[in-house]
Amino acid sequence: MVSVKLSPIETTLTIQLSLSIDPSEQYPLATFAEFLTNQHLESTLLEGVIESLDDTLVEAYCGKKHANGNGDNRFQRSTTKTRTAVTTAGEHEFSLGYVKDTTARDDECAHFRPIEQLVDFDGKKRYQPDIAARTVNLATDLSYRDAAAHAQDLEKTPSKDTIRARVTEYGRKLTEFVSSRIDGTEADTVIPDGTNCYSR
Repeated sequence: MVSVKLSPIETTLTIQLSLSIDPSEQYPLATFAEFLTNQHLESTLLEGVIESLDDTLVEAYCGKKHANGNGDNRFQRSTTKTRTAVTTAGEHEFSLGYVKDTTARDDECAHFRPIEQLVDFDGKKRYQPDIAARTVNLATDLSYRDAAAHAQDLEKTPSKDTIRARVTEYGRKLTEFVSSRIDGTEADTVIPDGTNCYSR
């Protein structure tokens, strides 16, 4: 994949909230807190930061939008597609741009997303490592009943199959990490279920 040399990237976000209240009423502070919570600010900020960085990177490759002479550039703006992801900040829908390398050979991929050189979206996985790690932690630290109760606190919970796949994936990584650092370990991984411990 081709990359361009970039200086440090800065991005600024401006978010505008509209709140309509009756000045003749008195409202509990909790009402304002609930209003802000319902705006999903963490999710909105994350989407804004990623999309702003994406715009900056696409512009670094292709030049300013609609600028004269862009048609002669090696890199051309291509389509924009949505990429969904779930993190501990919520469920996200990013609108991200593709760039076309007009000099790519037939055996090379001509279209790429510059943002993926800067941000690791964990392949095509929808649930990102932060939320996956929390659910894996619940699945391996607690009994099934306790894990189900705690998982309800997460805004979006992966399916049981996804959690099982991540437990297996992280278990392999943990096994490799432990065995590479502690010689002669007998148990690859120890998993408590709230009442017993099992060695696997």
